[in-house]
Amino acid sequence: MKFSPWLGRVAALYDSKRKDFNWRLAADGVIHHHNGLVFDRAAYMGRIKKGGAAADLAVHAAETALSRFGFKYLGRPHAGARLLDAGCGRGGSSLLLAKKYPALAIRGVTLSSYQAAAARAAAKAAGVGRRAVFRRASMLALPFRPETFDLVWACESTEHVPALKVFFSETARAAKPGARLVIIAWVRNADHAAGRRYAALADKAYVTAIHPEAEYLRECAGTGWRLAAKADLTAPTAAYWAGRLALKSGSGTEAFMAPAFASRALVYRLYAYDLAE
Repeated sequence: MKFSPWLGRVAALYDSKRKDFNWRLAADGVIHHHNGLVFDRAAYMGRIKKGGAAADLAVHAAETALSRFGFKYLGRPHAGARLLDAGCGRGGSSLLLAKKYPALAIRGVTLSSYQAAAARAAAKAAGVGRRAVFRRASMLALPFRPETFDLVWACESTEHVPALKVFFSETARAAKPGARLVIIAWVRNADHAAGRRYAALADKAYVTAIHPEAEYLRECAGTGWRLAAKADLTAPTAAYWAGRLALKSGSGTEAFMAPAFASRALVYRLYAYDLAE
């Protein structure tokens, strides 16, 4: 399977991330590839200061909290519902959803052949391998028939998409009328003087093309997706990154990600869309 040069770079990045920071945190087998949410900063920083396993557990718990917060915007899936995990990583969100909703069928796509294999292995180990199925594919050219999915989950994956219009159009094709799409994303603050500088640092480290909010509001037009709700998660994720910055060993990106969110040069958003019926 061949991808564009840009998507090939994204695939190569995630093929290279194996026994990395995310893997280290996942003692429960659920590997996340996204920010966390911290609503009690003092308690969280107290656990971070303990260091070692306690600190890792605190960071991982914050990331799981982000997933569970976002799941609320999916609503309660009906029996037999099908969900697309668009940019599934190593399957973290899908595993949590499969355990939460035993009647939900999940299909995940990732550009990385390694991630797809790791997600399949994790699903099998968790006993949900028949319901949570993963494959190497692009969410900009989905290998599914029209009107397949009731729900679409895209957690920190649209940052890798050069043109959001293509993403909205392709997911609309694969989704059923009335479907719900939830996007969680780093967003460049177009009104902040340092927005472009911090976005450029993140883009270089993560092979992203971080979008301003206007694109999430504008590029869905004409695709059938209509914004139904949004949430600003910048403050609780700034607290999460403050903890990561205080760690003795992190991923190395904390030096710019922490001040980016603390200053709101980057903001953290959840967008929920409904597909016209």
